[in-house]
Amino acid sequence: MSKLKISYAITLLLLSNYVIADDKIEKISVHGIEYQTEGTYNNVALGSDVTIISQEMIVQAGSVDINKILTQFVPGLFANGRAGRHTDTDYSLQGSRPKDILWLIDGNRLNNRLYGSTYTDTINPMMIERIEVIKGGQGAIYGSDAIAGVINIITKQYQGHDQGEVSLSADSLPSYDAGAFVNAEVGDFQYTLSASSSQSEGYQLWPDEEYSPTAALDKERGYQMNNFSGKLRWQPNKSHSVSIFTQLNKGKLERPLAYNAILSENDREQQLSYLDWQYQASEQLLLQTKVHYQEWDSHYSEITKDKQGNTEIAYWNSYWGFTDIGATISANYLTDTGSQLLTGVEFQQYDGADEVMEFVAVKDDNYAAFVQYQPTFNALPDTALSLSARFNRISDSDQHWVGSLGITHLLNQKWQLRGSIANGYRQPTAEESQSQVGTLGNPDLESETSQNINLGVTFQGEANITFDAFWRNIDNLIEATDLGNAVWQYNNVAGDVTSFGADFHLVTDLTEALEFELSAGYANAERQDTGEQISRVPEFTGFSMLNYHTSDELNFWLSGKYVGKFLDYGLTAGDYVIASLGAQYWLTSDLNQQVSFTIDNLFDSEVTQSIFKHGHRAEYPIASMGAPRTLQLQYRYLF
Repeated sequence: MSKLKISYAITLLLLSNYVIADDKIEKISVHGIEYQTEGTYNNVALGSDVTIISQEMIVQAGSVDINKILTQFVPGLFANGRAGRHTDTDYSLQGSRPKDILWLIDGNRLNNRLYGSTYTDTINPMMIERIEVIKGGQGAIYGSDAIAGVINIITKQYQGHDQGEVSLSADSLPSYDAGAFVNAEVGDFQYTLSASSSQSEGYQLWPDEEYSPTAALDKERGYQMNNFSGKLRWQPNKSHSVSIFTQLNKGKLERPLAYNAILSENDREQQLSYLDWQYQASEQLLLQTKVHYQEWDSHYSEITKDKQGNTEIAYWNSYWGFTDIGATISANYLTDTGSQLLTGVEFQQYDGADEVMEFVAVKDDNYAAFVQYQPTFNALPDTALSLSARFNRISDSDQHWVGSLGITHLLNQKWQLRGSIANGYRQPTAEESQSQVGTLGNPDLESETSQNINLGVTFQGEANITFDAFWRNIDNLIEATDLGNAVWQYNNVAGDVTSFGADFHLVTDLTEALEFELSAGYANAERQDTGEQISRVPEFTGFSMLNYHTSDELNFWLSGKYVGKFLDYGLTAGDYVIASLGAQYWLTSDLNQQVSFTIDNLFDSEVTQSIFKHGHRAEYPIASMGAPRTLQLQYRYLF
């Protein structure tokens, strides 16, 4: 069996929470007396479809672009960098908008309340151990934004032995990436250090004829991003464990415009830190306290040019950013009969400002309490059940009750059924609720609320197959509406938005050396008031790959990605197929040096990746092109 298929098999075992051996099925406990070093509670998403992307899968995907990794391995997920790497990204999970997905790092929130977005390019792929994608409403445990699902990025930690890696890569744009990590143990301390640097001259986003005389002569979008992160774990005895993580990012990102500006760039810094203290009070009781801090500071500069050739400094080092502080205290209790009770309280405080859009996000405090019960029934040894509830109080006295029910049933050694039903909510962002340049915020907005149903089946045998169907209804959807005379305002739209569809995933061995993977997603997400699919959500997505392992040292692959049509600023984008070709070769017999070669966009297809429109001074929308054929060479040295 190939290494990739083994990764999927491990994933399926983790989802079912069963061990299959000697033709017998043995149900394993959720926690036992193990520390929760992965940053999330085991089995917390019982009944949901969960995709676990292993480190090996990340390496095979190229390991320098997290969006490429997610697109390849998560059916039903659309990840589209609007102008290539290190830029704004459209995310859609089972027909959702980006704001409906909650992002975590080791279980700590990443989403910001300024715009509701998450810049995943600040995560150094060298630091990622695995990625967990949990589909369906998860608001009962995680709170706001977890309407369509949760994506949790798990950082590397000590694996019982000292290890490290150095990675170098270059592509034909040209772009250059360098990264390294090392972890080791010294006494009671275990540490992991990681650093990376990415820079690129980029590619041209629009055809020459689309550039206005008021645009910059430099038509290619470049960037530079540097990252440093460290993780320290201290376990003085069997009862206590303390983990500290910090990440620092500093980047300079060009934002070329097709008109109105000859310079547009963003300097940004991010600091993300957390502390996780766990106390094993007994073999059955685990207490945990987590505190996280995130500070984001960006400075935007723009020089405009009109049709008469006059220039003006519109913005120079204008600030936009936010601060996010949070804490969670929880207790996880395992009864003598194997049932599990998880309960906790949370606090989160947020504030931010944007000098470009001219608004201030006042300090916002959130309080929450949650509980989850997973009973064990002797009469139903192959069935697992989960009941969850959460109460949220927001600083403006807005209150929300959230609940969920999840169930997983093992039919036999090969078939598993699962289902979940949940509700959720999303608070208005500061952008949506504050008055600003170009678009009017609305302080009277109500929080979006949602209802969610997911049903799925998994088969593990000669082939590994997962199929999931989903239905989601959102009330009080927040959208910018045209008031006339070029005036826009955020409002809760009339009518509901209902999304439904299905995801399919297949991994199988065609021969002993040839492996085939196929995934497809369908998402219908129409607004009742207009009858149109919501913006930037394709109705169809797909991915396929042939992986040929000639030996333990060498393998080749050919893949194809399909993105269906979607609307963006009223124009149509998407509707394309992109093929890629790659190979990996271990240079040494002890498998510590590897060379990878990939060709993305193999046939140099011209595709409409997104639609460009320059904010409140927009003259007209323009189709933005995807990257041309790109050759990449990567070298890895493991020690």
